[in-house]
Amino acid sequence: MKETFEWIHSWCDYTTKNNLPRVLLIGDSITNGYQEFVRKKLKGIAYVDHLVISYPVNRPIYHALLKQFESDSNYALIHYNNGLHDINISKKVYKDNIKKLLKELKCKNVILANTTIVNNNHNKGVHKKWLKVVNARNEAINEISKECHLPVDDLFTLSKKIDVKDRYVDGLHYVASGYQILAAQVASVIKKHLKE
Repeated sequence: MKETFEWIHSWCDYTTKNNLPRVLLIGDSITNGYQEFVRKKLKGIAYVDHLVISYPVNRPIYHALLKQFESDSNYALIHYNNGLHDINISKKVYKDNIKKLLKELKCKNVILANTTIVNNNHNKGVHKKWLKVVNARNEAINEISKECHLPVDDLFTLSKKIDVKDRYVDGLHYVASGYQILAAQVASVIKKHLKE
């Protein structure tokens, strides 16, 4: 199902250089919020590109965009985080589409991130409907991790600990300090798996 506004944002860092490994962040608006901080934290360690889009995982345009974008560069690692679009997608559809996407990607060194917590507006408690969806999608990520032998970056647990002062009033997004907290973990996990 389409949202009111659909968007795509991407960036490729120093595309003519290959003296460092190249990393791709794939995700939604949460990834868009932390990508610049991840890039800064990995400066001198890796070139960090990103492709963030609003389309849900079951749309053909989603698969086409990700497959074509990723195949255009030689990525050493992909950090994948996309669970906050289309609340009506079932766990099965979500899981099946991510597994399909993983088969389509050229790079097989993938870190799966689970989905962050969603609060009500003004952060007045956890959004109960979204919590069920997030829990189901995180279960799917954990199952894919075991089936495909891929690591998981547990952003869900981290997001539950982020203080209200570091969150945006919509209960979903974060202010810069919150994104820096997420970026610190993402960068740390990427550094660990680049060394392996």
